[in-house]
Amino acid sequence: MILVVGGLGYIGRRVVEYLASRGEVVRVLDRAEVGGSFPKDVEIVRGDAAEFSRALEAMRGVRGVVNLAAHIDVHESLLHPQKYIQNNFTVHLNILEAARRSGVEKIVLASSAAVYGDASPPLREDAEARPTNPYGLSKLCCEILSQAYHSSFGTDATILRYFNVLGEGGKNVLKIFVENAMAGKPLVVRGRWIGGEFIPASRDFIYVGDVADATVKALSLERGVYKLNIGSGRPVSVRDLAELVLKETGCDVKILLEELSHHEPLRSWADITNARQILGWMPTTSLESIVKKYVKWYRGKK
Repeated sequence: MILVVGGLGYIGRRVVEYLASRGEVVRVLDRAEVGGSFPKDVEIVRGDAAEFSRALEAMRGVRGVVNLAAHIDVHESLLHPQKYIQNNFTVHLNILEAARRSGVEKIVLASSAAVYGDASPPLREDAEARPTNPYGLSKLCCEILSQAYHSSFGTDATILRYFNVLGEGGKNVLKIFVENAMAGKPLVVRGRWIGGEFIPASRDFIYVGDVADATVKALSLERGVYKLNIGSGRPVSVRDLAELVLKETGCDVKILLEELSHHEPLRSWADITNARQILGWMPTTSLESIVKKYVKWYRGKK
């Protein structure tokens, strides 16, 4: 059995669907209620992994666990740093300890490119981690915790650093761009003015389905310590994303230019060599396809 903590969330649902489609027995621990369609044979346990007793109970009979439960809004983390660091650290600590006591073989942590902060891309897993916001710091703390548990107890420490995950149901820049375009509002592209020229931010955009595929593949790795970037491996200008959205929606709205916040890197993209070699994984969904899928989904729910 595989336990997916946070399995009712944006990425968690995809991971659960992928596991169920492969014939895995799946249990979900999540404090949210089930909404919309969901694989019918999946066991759902309502509860918060921040409570150790709930994490321990959910670990019964489990051979592998994926931790996708976290507060994830970078901007909110700047307003409530203690909430983010305390919650994300406590949840992962409880999962690690419950897994250790239960003899769970595989422990996959959904981490983030936010641990790199403003390091220079392309970002390799051995680059210095220097997060610039409490969310990134909370994820780095969880990574260190995984490695410490491995050193102390021999537990598995599989760490996946997700980059900018886009797709249906996501709450991110693609959602904002599509909503604004369809409402006739301008799209705001952030970047920096350098020498009188505006340089738009560039990011590594990856489809949620490709991320779920990598996460499921990681469950098959032998026990050990792994840090793997999960991204597309190429930078895309946020302005290019905005123009793709306008093309796909057929909307004609202005693109406004705005200065990035000081805690946001201008450029960020992954070196995915290790994910390709160790997982045997490559993303298969182009950015054009991601935008097309999202716009179709968005129009379908209106």
